[in-house]
Amino acid sequence: MMSSDAARMSGAPLLRLARVMAVTSLVALLGGCAGTGGFSVFSKEQAESPFGAYLAGRHAATMNDGSKAAVFYERALKDQPDDPVILERAFMAALTAGDMARAVPLAQRLSVIEPSERMARLTLALAALREGRYGDASREMDAAAPGPFTALVGTLTHAWAAVGDGDRQRALDKIAAFEGRAAFALFRSYHEALMLDVLGDREGAAKAFEKAMEASGGGSIRVVQAYASFAARHGERDEARKALTSFIEMSGEHPLAEYELKRLDAGETPPPLVANAHEGVAEALYGLGSALASDTSTNLAELYLNLALFMRPDFDIARSLLGGAYETQKRWADAVDSYQRIGKSSPLYLNAQIQTAMSLDKLDREEEAVRVLQRLARDNPDRIEPLVALGDIHRAKEKYAEAAAEYERAIILAGEPAERDWTLYYARGICFERLGEWDKAEKDLQLALELSGEHPLVLNYLGYSWIEQHHRLDEALEMIEKAVERRPNDGFIVDSLGWARYRLGQYDLAVKYLERAVELQPGDPTINEHLGDAFWKVGRRIEARYQWSHALSLEPEPVREAILRTKLDFGLEAGEKAEQDAKAKPQAGS
Repeated sequence: MMSSDAARMSGAPLLRLARVMAVTSLVALLGGCAGTGGFSVFSKEQAESPFGAYLAGRHAATMNDGSKAAVFYERALKDQPDDPVILERAFMAALTAGDMARAVPLAQRLSVIEPSERMARLTLALAALREGRYGDASREMDAAAPGPFTALVGTLTHAWAAVGDGDRQRALDKIAAFEGRAAFALFRSYHEALMLDVLGDREGAAKAFEKAMEASGGGSIRVVQAYASFAARHGERDEARKALTSFIEMSGEHPLAEYELKRLDAGETPPPLVANAHEGVAEALYGLGSALASDTSTNLAELYLNLALFMRPDFDIARSLLGGAYETQKRWADAVDSYQRIGKSSPLYLNAQIQTAMSLDKLDREEEAVRVLQRLARDNPDRIEPLVALGDIHRAKEKYAEAAAEYERAIILAGEPAERDWTLYYARGICFERLGEWDKAEKDLQLALELSGEHPLVLNYLGYSWIEQHHRLDEALEMIEKAVERRPNDGFIVDSLGWARYRLGQYDLAVKYLERAVELQPGDPTINEHLGDAFWKVGRRIEARYQWSHALSLEPEPVREAILRTKLDFGLEAGEKAEQDAKAKPQAGS
């Protein structure tokens, strides 16, 4: 009774502007109900009315659909064009969605009503800088209200505007504001290096790049790319190659680093990473978006990445990161759109196409996803990534034979087993185990254990499998305990330890670990069923039935649903017999 292998393997909003705003008659009428999420369907007539359009905009924003939210808010603005609440919401929705054709005019209107509005002023400054109006860009930032936001973004925009004007001293004076602020040390040295490189100050840029490489530890792909480009352009090709090679050794394979190495090997001299002021600001905005990408509680990363793309539409690494942000929010269609904008000439194209396929699969467009990956495999016969992605899609659909075949192709292509290949053997081992080919599965899982240095996932899966087979019990229990020690907050691994104790007849210990597993992973039906079984064994029958009932509410697989209903009606023993009968049915019909 194993939880889904995908789950066991897993263990592979806008910044609200702080101010008090006048409550208009529209907002007062809507009151607190607008944000309750109760308005999920709007007729065309409702959405055309000012009230309905505002509510539809709120709903679209709640659903992370900034484009639709902006459209609805603009309809509401037609009735009350100077309402600061609706205007701000319309502007921020357009900005977050990257709809700059709407955002810029809305920023102009908002800056009239609220002259020091920071985000509106930044947007206008970026629009000016993009058009080469560097003085206007600086004036827009000067008009923004002071605060942490303007201290970072505003300072960098000011400095790059000075670079656009060719004013070296003003650029350095602006960026000197970061002096002594440890949190901004990398930002300061990196952008100082880029600025001095654009301004033609080779000596100054070299010193700043040295500081940036030191501050980043050589582990930032953008810093390494920029430094390698600078070194190669000034005749230090070996130094450029060393920086890129060190990055790959430290961080693993990276398409951008590998691409730059290939260019060097081909005798090419890479262009500067940043060639002008608007590309410099795009780099700053991308840096902010990248730093905020792990924060899923806001849409800030999405906002900054879209601004970076406004400043530099061909910014593929920003577009790729934006696609990843959409995936995190389960906005699969938006992710597909973002990845599809990365062209074939980009080093990131292969990865973008693979992520496109994975997002299509999430949209239940499996056949289309498979076609994308099969085409990639044909076009890139030396790459294992499309094959692995095909295997992952098939495995998620429980097509284990097809998945194993794709992993097999990837393993053959990978050649002699290496540490980085452990996931291939792990995934194929899971498929073999599900297909009932245990000898093959055990061999793959043991190799994965060795190659991975005893990764918790492999320890858990192999140990759990042995427990289920009542085989090598002491060793299996030791492996699962080691996995829990390394990942104490992984509910699926803790569940494995609890279920191992259950299989060994240690029911009190089983309850202890399974209660902890349910705390960590309350929404998993298998873990809740396990806890119900353990409660039954220690005589806590009412609690057992509660857990089984809760497991039923979590939409288990149809086979388990029938077994759970039997347990609820007739007890654990009847459920166990029903499970044995279910396992015997395929054999009887074969």
